[in-house]
Amino acid sequence: MDNSIYEVEKEDYKTFIQQLDTEKTHKEEFWLEQIHIIKIISNSTNVHLCSRISDSELEEEHYYIFNYPNDDERIAPKPVCTINLDTREEVQTFFNALSKLQRGEKP
Repeated sequence: MDNSIYEVEKEDYKTFIQQLDTEKTHKEEFWLEQIHIIKIISNSTNVHLCSRISDSELEEEHYYIFNYPNDDERIAPKPVCTINLDTREEVQTFFNALSKLQRGEKP
């Protein structure tokens, strides 16, 4: 079966995993030669929700979301702030501002 239509980016997979109630899901983990597979499955419906597949030989990882959990199997997502600093100057300015805040000064 071609799972490529279910493949997602790592960040999307991480966000999905963080919303799962760990008491209402379980992992199945196994190896097929150099391939490491981790499946997350619903306890109540036994539905395969998502998988992470790692190839140790090729050093590749693939992430898949197959089904969404029931509402009672999810928890509210935690807000996340992402800051992209593209240049060395932006990084330096950011850390200078952080240092001033830690000392109680205004940046």
